[in-house]
Amino acid sequence: MNIIQSLTNPKIKKLIKLRDDKKLIETENMFFIEGINLVNEALKNNLVSEIFTLIENLHHINHIDEKVFVINEQIANKLSLTKNNQGIFATCKIETKPFNPNKNVLLLDNIQDPGNMGTMLRSAISFDFTNVIASKNSVSFFNEKVIRSTQGTIFKSHIKNVDLKYKIFELKKENYIIIGTVLNEKSLAIKELKILPESKIALLVGNEGQGISEVLKPLVDINVVITMSNEVESLNVAIAASILMHKIKDSK
Repeated sequence: MNIIQSLTNPKIKKLIKLRDDKKLIETENMFFIEGINLVNEALKNNLVSEIFTLIENLHHINHIDEKVFVINEQIANKLSLTKNNQGIFATCKIETKPFNPNKNVLLLDNIQDPGNMGTMLRSAISFDFTNVIASKNSVSFFNEKVIRSTQGTIFKSHIKNVDLKYKIFELKKENYIIIGTVLNEKSLAIKELKILPESKIALLVGNEGQGISEVLKPLVDINVVITMSNEVESLNVAIAASILMHKIKDSK
């Protein structure tokens, strides 16, 4: 165990950069996390490289066989992005679970809001969509706000950024049914959606403002719309995706 007392310490300066710089996350193949629960979830999944913590948090950390650095409150306050600063942070290796062909796939097209991304990752694990694949122009899976809002479920998913058009072609070759959310004359109301137990499903959801990209719309096999009260014009994309994933899980 080591002690760091200065904000100018090279490890602290690099940690702040890792927290804020998407390019550094990619080049270092590492990401930043904050909070007792997230650190312990990352430890369970063997992702933690280094831990930075106030001394009073040491008893919260399971398996203290990692590189642990004790920091002071000044450093903890500088590192924290939350109102409820728990004073514990870690750097983690970017690794992901392998693609699970026995589970459904969630396809995310140009999702920009970290909160939406995090909510959908949590819902995906809850409803057996353990494969989550996003377009390259979506917000990073390793954005600090995304990770925090997943409450650790991100460590249980297969996650990847790809060219969605080609990924959908690959999924179709593997007999996945692509379900989208485009409103047209052939769209099904959600209550009409029937899924065979053996069906392999990939749910495609689009950008918060623009929806599914024009280039991807022709690749959708079934479009589903969620019936709503006339008092509401639309649903948040994360809420809509969660409802659809729940419906698909219950329909199989």
